[in-house]
Amino acid sequence: MNTRTLRIELRRTIAPWAALAILVVAFGFLYSFSGPWTRPPLAWDEHWGLAAQWSRFLLVFLWPIAIGAGAIQGMRDSRSGTVELMATMPRPGWQRAAKLAGALGGLLVLGYLLVFAAGAVQAVFNDGFFSFGWLPIVVVGVLAMLAGAWIGLGIGRLLPHPLTAPAVAVAALVTMLVFQIGGSEGSVIFGAVPLRVALLAPAMDVVNDPFTTTSGRMDLGQGIWLAGLAATGFLLLAVRSTRAKVLAVVPALVAVAIALPVLPGSTAEAKAVDPRATAMICDGPVCVPGAMEYELPRFAGPGKTALRLLGTLPDAPVKVAVQDRRLGYDEVPPRAADTVYVDLMDWSVRSLLQPDDLTRALVAGAGTPTCYSLHGVDQFFMDELAARAITSSWFLGEWKLSERSWMGDETKNEVVRKQEIFRALPAEVQRERIIEVRQAGLTCRGNQLDILLGGAR
Repeated sequence: MNTRTLRIELRRTIAPWAALAILVVAFGFLYSFSGPWTRPPLAWDEHWGLAAQWSRFLLVFLWPIAIGAGAIQGMRDSRSGTVELMATMPRPGWQRAAKLAGALGGLLVLGYLLVFAAGAVQAVFNDGFFSFGWLPIVVVGVLAMLAGAWIGLGIGRLLPHPLTAPAVAVAALVTMLVFQIGGSEGSVIFGAVPLRVALLAPAMDVVNDPFTTTSGRMDLGQGIWLAGLAATGFLLLAVRSTRAKVLAVVPALVAVAIALPVLPGSTAEAKAVDPRATAMICDGPVCVPGAMEYELPRFAGPGKTALRLLGTLPDAPVKVAVQDRRLGYDEVPPRAADTVYVDLMDWSVRSLLQPDDLTRALVAGAGTPTCYSLHGVDQFFMDELAARAITSSWFLGEWKLSERSWMGDETKNEVVRKQEIFRALPAEVQRERIIEVRQAGLTCRGNQLDILLGGAR
């Protein structure tokens, strides 16, 4: 196909408008709505892998556009009344189909790549994290756009009806939503669609982990399926006989038969840890994973200060480490005697912008993380919250609560009252109980508030 022919085909097709629709919808979503894609550490311009994953997430809206645009374009000969004329041309049908498929598929792929590139370029200027984990994610996304455009062309050629394009676009959108939600852990319909079937949809679930990328099995399975679907779409557009049209579905059937056993059967198998994202980068005793290297200057000072304050205790911690994985909803944070662990996926920590507030958070619980998960808030959790506030004040010598504390006024007043009870104790008793609270925090045994107050409520 020479460039002159391609330029003519581009002017005659819906391809430029379809590519524009891709860009408008994608950037309109990313910039008009607030969500995890706009906030670190999951922002789509945070690093290359997140730019690729959020671009794939957007396929839930972009893929139906590609299929609908393909269906509209596939009906061109029928709308112009030239079906019989084109059938009499001596040139093979695949040559003419290649021009049309190349023009539409090429511009839709270009639109998709521009969405990814916008996030990647911003990540470069923001000194964002880079690894090659983005590459297979983008390659599968490119195959998805081609498959969507070409299967739409084939359907439009096969069923040239005014309702075909809107019908297939709506059907694709509904299918994508059902498969995406059905394959998402914690959703109300999780498990209603087998995960392997749900992964046939190219759109990724909402991104919630900056340390992982897609697994090889997921990339390979989706790539096989989408390549077969694209081949079926092209054959439906190119062939002319009824028998050939029936046989055109074979590549898609073969592809799905191969892909389903390859695709992972669990959400854990669908992800892979990015070793560069979890590699620790340190400033002395304060370390962060590579995906969050930009946080190191903010945490280095408060982390060293916290270690100095905690160093007055026996068997004090010697390093501060930001967690290199996302904790599960029911998972209690890990803990170690020699390390102060920090979870930067926790909004209550990420929202602390002042160094003093960061130090206060690091020495809470005498350098131990909470003993509770995010699963629920009960009285034991509230007791621990009060105990952590008291221990922070003891280390800093400032008997106050963090200005960024999310506690209500009534709860704050209650914590202040309990602080006064603890402050009334002799200094040596205060120190002994702080040491006991640290042991309780390392073992998650005992009520930390009772330990501090000696049962006085």
